[in-house]
Amino acid sequence: MNHFKVSFIKDGDKRLVFLDLSIPCKKKLKELEYLDATIETKFGVIRKIVLCPVNGVAVICNVVVELNSSNPSAEEIHREVESELMRVGCTP
Repeated sequence: MNHFKVSFIKDGDKRLVFLDLSIPCKKKLKELEYLDATIETKFGVIRKIVLCPVNGVAVICNVVVELNSSNPSAEEIHREVESELMRVGCTP
């Protein structure tokens, strides 16, 4: 059974999703790095990406998505975002 660490947040008129992920990157990293992004997905736009250092290598550990009018489940949004980030990598 898979557990998807996803939080749905309402911020005024915006509907945001905060995701915990673990996607390794081919990039050296010594401290947290926060990236602004505009990556379109089926359910909305990835706005923020957090890279965490793990043994000197970057791992995408958190993402914020601004939802469009869709209402995805935690599993749907997790799979869509993970798939898109694995495609674009650490440098959107």
